[in-house]
Amino acid sequence: MQMQKKFNEYWDEYSLILYDAVILNPRYKLNMCTIALLQFMVLMLQTLCKPFLAILKLLFDEYVKNSKSMSSSLAGSSNVSNNDPVDSSLHQLNVNSANLRGDYDE
Repeated sequence: MQMQKKFNEYWDEYSLILYDAVILNPRYKLNMCTIALLQFMVLMLQTLCKPFLAILKLLFDEYVKNSKSMSSSLAGSSNVSNNDPVDSSLHQLNVNSANLRGDYDE
């Protein structure tokens, strides 16, 4: 762990030297550094978004679980006919949420 920390500190300093060398090189100039930094920022953004998406997936799974238990308890306790638009809407909501859940699986 300590070795990784030292490496990261060293690489942080060394990467600045590499950027300076690329900027001073007439073949690359500042455009190359801009492209490299943009690519790096995209990778960092993707890395930062993974935990956020995982939390959203957990929340959605909990919502689906609660909505299924709520709709099953409503269906069991009510004496509404099968032609009721509210009941069919609840069924369609459950079908749609089950379909959406598959879209977010990794």
